[in-house]
Amino acid sequence: MASSGTPFPLGDRDERYPLDDARAQENTLLKSSHLSAKTAHVLSTSATDSDIKEVLAAFDSSIETNNADNRRRVRSQILLELATSNSQVINDFELIATQVHSIGSALRSLHETFDDIVRRVDVGNGEVITTIQESEVILAERLKLDHKESLLQAFLEKFTIPATDLDNITSSPQFLDDSFFNTLVRVKMIHSDCQILLGSESTRAGVEIMDQMTRNLNSAYQRVYLWLQRELKFLSFETPTGNHRVRRALEVLTNRPALLQSCLDTLAESRQRTLNESFTDALTGRGEADMKPIDVMAHDPIRYTGDMMAWLHSALVGELEALQAIFELSGSERLDDMPSASGVITIAPTDLDLRDHVRPLADKSLENALSAFRLRTEHVISSHEEPTLLYGLLNILTFYRETFKKLVGADTLLVATTDSLASTTTRQLQSCLRDLFRSVQQDIPKPTPDLSPPLFLHDAMGRFRSLVKSFEASLISDSYKSRAFDMIYSEAMKPYIQGCETLSKDLPSPQCHIFMVNCLEVSKDTLRLSGYGTENYMHIIEDAVDSHVLSIVTSLHNFFLEASGLSTILHVGNNDNEGQPESDLLTENILIESSKQLDEFLPTASSDAESQLIYLMRHSLKKTIIQTALNRFVDDFTVVKASLASHTKSSHLATYFPRTAEEIQILLG
Repeated sequence: MASSGTPFPLGDRDERYPLDDARAQENTLLKSSHLSAKTAHVLSTSATDSDIKEVLAAFDSSIETNNADNRRRVRSQILLELATSNSQVINDFELIATQVHSIGSALRSLHETFDDIVRRVDVGNGEVITTIQESEVILAERLKLDHKESLLQAFLEKFTIPATDLDNITSSPQFLDDSFFNTLVRVKMIHSDCQILLGSESTRAGVEIMDQMTRNLNSAYQRVYLWLQRELKFLSFETPTGNHRVRRALEVLTNRPALLQSCLDTLAESRQRTLNESFTDALTGRGEADMKPIDVMAHDPIRYTGDMMAWLHSALVGELEALQAIFELSGSERLDDMPSASGVITIAPTDLDLRDHVRPLADKSLENALSAFRLRTEHVISSHEEPTLLYGLLNILTFYRETFKKLVGADTLLVATTDSLASTTTRQLQSCLRDLFRSVQQDIPKPTPDLSPPLFLHDAMGRFRSLVKSFEASLISDSYKSRAFDMIYSEAMKPYIQGCETLSKDLPSPQCHIFMVNCLEVSKDTLRLSGYGTENYMHIIEDAVDSHVLSIVTSLHNFFLEASGLSTILHVGNNDNEGQPESDLLTENILIESSKQLDEFLPTASSDAESQLIYLMRHSLKKTIIQTALNRFVDDFTVVKASLASHTKSSHLATYFPRTAEEIQILLG
C-alpha cells in the first residue's frame, strides 16, 4: 500500500506506446498545461477536503505499492473502464439515434397526417361556415316568426274575446253573474285600448275592433238595463246588503246616464208605492196587529202632525241607509278599475257617481206619502185657530224642515213641502193673531178710572207667555230663533201696546202717560219671563217708559209751579229773559201774593204729588218722578231768588219773598 505522503506521478506513461515527435510535442504541451492545471487544482485543494479524502482513500485501496507498474496498471484500468464506458455510451447513443430516427419517421408521418387533417378541416370548415350562415338565416327567420307569433298571440289575447264570453253578455237577460261583469270589464278594457291602435299603423284594425266592442257594449248595457228594470220593480230594502248584483249593474249604467235615470225612475216608482202603502198602514193601522194607528191614537193636532213627521223622518233615514248600501260599491266590485295598455290600473272616467243619486232618490221615493201628509197637515192647520196650537205646529214643522235639510239638502221636495207647510202655518198664526187684535179694536174699552192696564192687554200678555213657552221648548236652530221671536213680538205684543197708546190719547196729562207707563210695565214684566235674549225689545219698551216718565215729570213740575205761585213770578217777562223773571216788572203785591201761596203749598207738596201719581203702579218709579219734579222746582226757586238779588234797584223786593232755597229743600223733604 503506497504511503499517503508519496506523491502520485501524474505524468508517467507507458513506454510501450511510442508517439511521433509532433504528437509527442503536442502531448507534451497538453500534458504540461494539463499538469499545470491539475497542479494548480491540487494546490488549491485543501488536504482536509472530504471529497479529496475519499478519492485518496479509494485510490489507496486499489494499489498496494506506489510504483510505476501499479500506476500504469491503474491507469490502464482506468482507461479501459473509460473506453468501456465510452463504448457503452456510444452503444446507448446508437440506440438513441435509432429511436430518434424512429421518432423522426413518426413525426414526419404525424406531420403528413396533420397536414391531411388540416386540409380536411379546411374543407370541412368551409362547409360548416356555409351551413352556419344558412342556419343563422334560418334562425333569424324563425325568431321573426316567433316574434310575430308572440305579437299575434298577445294581440289576440288583448283584443279578442272568446265566443262563449261574448254570448254571455249579449244573450237574453235572464241572470247577471260574476262572469258577465268580468266579461264586461274585459270588453270595456279592449274598447279603451283601441285608442292605442288608432294612434299606430293599425288604424283599420283599431276601428274594426272598436266598432265590434261598441256593439258588444251596447248589447251588454241593454241587457243590464232590461235586467235592472225587472229587478228594481221587486227590489227589497229589507236586506239591502244582498243586492250586490244590482249595485254592480247600476255602477255599469253610470256610463249610460239615460238608461241609469230610467232605472232610477223605476226604482223611485216602486218605492213610492211601497212607502205610500206603509204610510197609509201607519195612519190607519191596517198593517201589523200591534200597530197603533196615528189617526186613532193622536187626538192632539200637535201630536198628530208630530207622529206623521216622525214617520217621514224614520222612512227617510231608512231609505238613505238602504240606498247607500246599494249604491256605494266596495273596491273589489267597482267596474271602473281597469288595467291600461301598460298594465297600470287606472280609473275610467265617469260623469256620474251613484252616491249623488242617493238623496234625490230617497226624496223622490217619499213623493206619494208627502202628498197624503200635506193634505192632512193643511187640513189640521186650516181647522184650528188657537195661536198656541198653531205655533206648536210651526215649531214641529220648522224643526223637521231643518232636520230634513241636513239629511237630503235644501233643494228637495221634502224640504220644500215642509217649508210650504211652515209658511202656511205662519200665515194662519199671523191671521189668527191679527183677527184677535181686530176683534179687540172693534170693541175697544175705555181706560178704567184707576188707569190700570186694560183686560185685553192682560189677555194678550197671557197669550204671549204661552207662545214664548212654546218657543223656548222648541228645537229650532239659533239662526231661525231671532226671526221666530220677532214674529211673536210683532204679532202678539206690539199691536196691543199700540192699542193702549190709542186709548191713552183720550186721557189728559199726566193720566195718559201714567196709563201708558202701567201698560208698558206689564209688557216689560212679561218679556222678563223669557229666557231668550230679549234685550232689544226691552230697550224699546224702556225707551218708551222713559219718554212717558219724562212727560209725567214735566206735568208734575208744572203742577208744583202753579200750586206754589212760582209760575206767576217766572212768567213775568219770560219772553225776554228765557225763563228768568224781569225784576223791574215785579211788584210788591205780586211777591206778597206769591210768597203767601208758596207758604200754603209747601206743607202739602209731597202729598199733593202723591195724589197726582196715585194710579202709577210702580212705587219705585213714583218716588223717582216726585223727587225729580221737586228738584226741578227747587232749581226754579233758586233762579227766582238769584234774579231778585242781582237787581240793585229792586233789592228791597226780596224782603217780600223771604224764603230761601235751603228752607224750600228742608220743607219739601
